[in-house]
Amino acid sequence: MLVGPILPSLLIRCIVGDEADGVPGIQHLVPGFGMKTALKLLKKHGSIENLLNAAATRTVGKPYVQDALTKHASHFRRNYELLSLRRDANIRLQEDWLHKRCMDNDLETISNFLDLLEGTQR
Repeated sequence: MLVGPILPSLLIRCIVGDEADGVPGIQHLVPGFGMKTALKLLKKHGSIENLLNAAATRTVGKPYVQDALTKHASHFRRNYELLSLRRDANIRLQEDWLHKRCMDNDLETISNFLDLLEGTQR
């Protein structure tokens, strides 16, 4: 079940994919199902799960859209899982992995940076 607060961009990427993250969109399976169609459907239904549930019980769009939503529902759900950030991961860092940073010249570095910024604003 897809629940929780979801960013609109995540919903769109579940359908159209995310090339940078290597998540395939539906376009390679259903030509013509792109950003405009995704935006229209998500605006009307609010979430991927609502959209897929609606498509399972009634017609939600043109025949190719309806077919895509019913035939490839697992594709959308998989994309959601791939693109969602996991918040339940138990990550522990060993203290010896963390390096102490020399802070001896921080004041001078910040002062030089501020002087540089001041010079660009003139």
